[in-house]
Amino acid sequence: MNYLTAYSKHLILGVWLTLCGFAVLRAELPYRHVQVLKGVDDQHVMFSVAEKDPFGSIWLVSGGELYRYDGVHVIPFSKLYDEKLPFDEVQTLAIDPWGRIWLNTRNGILIFDLRTWRFCFNEDFAEILTERKALAFAQTDKGFWVATENGEVWQISRDSKTFLFSFVADKRKGRHTVGHLFAVDADCIWLAAGGTLYAYDRHTEACRTTAIPVKIDDCIEDLLPVKGGVLIRNYRDGYYLYDGGFRLTAIRSAHDNDFTNWNHWGFVEDDRVMLFNNHGEYLELSRDTALNVQKRGFHRLAEHVLYKRLNAWRRFGDEWLLATDEGLYAVFPSLFPFEYIGYGSARGMFRQNDHYYFGGYGFLHHMPLQGSVSAYRKAPEKNYYAMYMQHPDTTYLALESGFLGRMVDGRLTVFQPTVPRQDAHKFSDLGYCLTPYKEGTLLVGTSNGIWQYDIATNRVAPLLDDAGAFFSDRKRILSIRYRNGRLTYSTEGGYFVFDGRRNNKRYPQGEQQLMIYDHLTDGGKEYLATKGRGIVVLTDSGSRSIDAQQGLGSNTVYQLFAFDGTLFAGTHRGLSLVTGNRIFNYRTNDGLPFEEFNHQAIFYDTAAQRLFMGGIGGYVFFDPRDLLNAAEQDMTVPEPRIAALNIGLKENRYLHYYAADALRDTILLPEDALTFNLDFARPNDYRHSYQVSYKIDPLMDGFQPMASSGQITLVGLRPGEYRVHVRTWSTNGGFEKTWTWLLIKQPAFFETQGFYALVLLSIAGLVTFVILQRAKRMKDEKALRKQISRDLHDEVGGLLTGISMQADLLSMDVVQDKQSSAASIGKYSREAVQMMDDIIWAIDVRNNYQGSLQERMEYLAFQMLEPKGIRVLFDSDTKTDREIPQIVRQNTYLLFKEILHNIVKHAEPEWVSITVRMNTKELLMDVRNNGVKQPVPENTRRKGQGTRNMETRARQMNADLVVTQDNDLYTVQLKVNLRNLIWRI
Repeated sequence: MNYLTAYSKHLILGVWLTLCGFAVLRAELPYRHVQVLKGVDDQHVMFSVAEKDPFGSIWLVSGGELYRYDGVHVIPFSKLYDEKLPFDEVQTLAIDPWGRIWLNTRNGILIFDLRTWRFCFNEDFAEILTERKALAFAQTDKGFWVATENGEVWQISRDSKTFLFSFVADKRKGRHTVGHLFAVDADCIWLAAGGTLYAYDRHTEACRTTAIPVKIDDCIEDLLPVKGGVLIRNYRDGYYLYDGGFRLTAIRSAHDNDFTNWNHWGFVEDDRVMLFNNHGEYLELSRDTALNVQKRGFHRLAEHVLYKRLNAWRRFGDEWLLATDEGLYAVFPSLFPFEYIGYGSARGMFRQNDHYYFGGYGFLHHMPLQGSVSAYRKAPEKNYYAMYMQHPDTTYLALESGFLGRMVDGRLTVFQPTVPRQDAHKFSDLGYCLTPYKEGTLLVGTSNGIWQYDIATNRVAPLLDDAGAFFSDRKRILSIRYRNGRLTYSTEGGYFVFDGRRNNKRYPQGEQQLMIYDHLTDGGKEYLATKGRGIVVLTDSGSRSIDAQQGLGSNTVYQLFAFDGTLFAGTHRGLSLVTGNRIFNYRTNDGLPFEEFNHQAIFYDTAAQRLFMGGIGGYVFFDPRDLLNAAEQDMTVPEPRIAALNIGLKENRYLHYYAADALRDTILLPEDALTFNLDFARPNDYRHSYQVSYKIDPLMDGFQPMASSGQITLVGLRPGEYRVHVRTWSTNGGFEKTWTWLLIKQPAFFETQGFYALVLLSIAGLVTFVILQRAKRMKDEKALRKQISRDLHDEVGGLLTGISMQADLLSMDVVQDKQSSAASIGKYSREAVQMMDDIIWAIDVRNNYQGSLQERMEYLAFQMLEPKGIRVLFDSDTKTDREIPQIVRQNTYLLFKEILHNIVKHAEPEWVSITVRMNTKELLMDVRNNGVKQPVPENTRRKGQGTRNMETRARQMNADLVVTQDNDLYTVQLKVNLRNLIWRI
């Protein structure tokens, strides 16, 4: 009974698939593929596995080495991680929903946290597992599971792990499966290992095991969970279904070996099972044990993807990353299901009865309204450039090396027109475009001007103006229109208007040349498809351009069509729609089979409401209303992300940050940062056509395009806050969004307001100090002047008085010892002169030079002491060439003189030792004598006037004066600090 039931299901499913195959002649093309990367470099193009992290970057393994691709650069992990890597070879990897990379290395599992940028060893979710090797990883949007080689299945959460069940791992089976033998859905965990199928119920936590038949297990390749069971892919027999028992399904197509070889894939998404085979067939089945066919169509993956050596595939959202031996590919749904007719480079086309005919190089191609395209060999092999449909069954064709032909009910006639003898040397049979003219005639644009063809007489003649001139002579005509008695045409040099009498150049003005491929008039405006200026719009008030800077696919536009106020433009880089002030673009990653459109290969079938647009690969066609509706849907723009922050510090030091936790919306920069580089990733750049620009406040006034390197650099960083604004906008309709990062550079102490306040306070203190010192100096100078006047009055005045008195006595002749009196006068005179000389020397600034003080002191010592029979020992040493401040020199000399005066007056020494030392820092003077015969008792000692004078002079220059008496030795020491701020001032 069970056998009959299984057989009945098998039969019903087969019949259903067969009926669907006959019922659907052509279906949508729902999936596209793009090549994300050709390889690590040109010489290394094999990837063994690829995964996408939650931050938009793709992690790859090539040659056992780990790489990161951020949409801009492919960088080895060894360059991103500063420390020594704890592994030598990566065999496979997986990324859990919390941003951790699980590396299965030759030595075991390693877990790297992208948020903290460190390896995890001691965390609860990592313990024990880092001592194991992984057999397989399984993941969903919110869950992650690990199956280890020692037979353990663990469920991983953000902070912990849970052991689920054990299994018997067969380590002898060395074949690597491209598909997944460890799969999880909402109800069950499926694992095929060691010839056994394990089913772990996630609700009841029960695990049941079933032996897999050897013929199934030998070629097992993939497990696809369905409701009530699991679909098992076997590349030899096809698909088996297990729902308590194993049975071969009837999943087949019209081709042999379609699902029984390596070149097909099966995926599970939501409630569907999707199958792709290498013959271009695409199936969607219900995700249950019935496996009902819900959609049958065609895909375009076989040519570039399905025949490559596939090493691994991973699903992320609505896309799959495919690691192959020839680069990394992505498969994802198209934005719009463009229909496609591929036959080569396209030119003009037309419809006749129930067939479409496509021009180009070689044979015409034709296609029924429902069916496939094929070469039309009833017509000769020529180059068919442009067509004019005169009636549903009659069409004229512009030909290369044939000028003109006519097709009636599928039969082509090539004309041999009659050319007047006087015009034969100018005639060109290379026809590019044509248009109906006055009744019974056509205008044909050729490689040399516009020619008028008379249908009735089969004669051609150049189109002349009212002066009889061939105004289009030597012009290659690219497009031509005749409407309401007004002829417009475009050439390699510009756009022209002929009103039947005169020919005028409409655009560009003057002698300027511009290639214009096509033109049309719509809504009172003229639109020109140009090479280099995009779409030029002409109005009565002037002209303007719609170009790539405004969002157009390319500045080179080949063809134009107006529909319901919208321009459809075939450009050098895809299809562009211009509607109002919005522009939508479609390229290969949006579903186009090619990007480069060319010539006037455009045709609108009003009956079928299909717009055909031709390019280098053939024609795409669609209902323009459907494309407009699809374009109006909300378009998402990928969020830009910071992939790295590099900070240049003082002393050629650098800091590099890659951790997600360090690259948040607010980034703090160290106080010694001089430069910073922000490396921005471009996630999903291979899928979405979008532009990126940036602005830094307050340094930039407006946005500017992001460099192709994705890097923003700022040099000479000052403390403060910087806001980095990054704007992305989609080329499909100009949808845009701006993200902002706040960068804060902490100021160093010398850059803070406190430091500036301290500097101002110091300056104010210094100024105050200088003012006080200047006042003190002026006071000291005033005191000095008083001292000089006092000295002059007391010393010199006393001497002069003595001289006067001795002179008076001599004049009165009352002095008996005249000789002694005369000697006194001479002595007083010499002392007065000496006193005056000392005072003048002391105040003369020219004596501040090096050595002057020592010389004067030595001279004075010998002058005063030798006449008294006192032996003088003078020693001086100068180790600087700096000048001595005048106040120091003056007070030192006078103090020294006071010392000598005290020695002569109060002591009877045998010798006097004088030592003078001076360097850049200080001046030292030491004067010793042995003239003290008996020390004075301490309690009776008092300061004399001379001692007080010496202390006063020492204070005036902030010097230290020390007077000591040791038995018969009397010492006076003076120490002057020459670096004192007073002397520098």
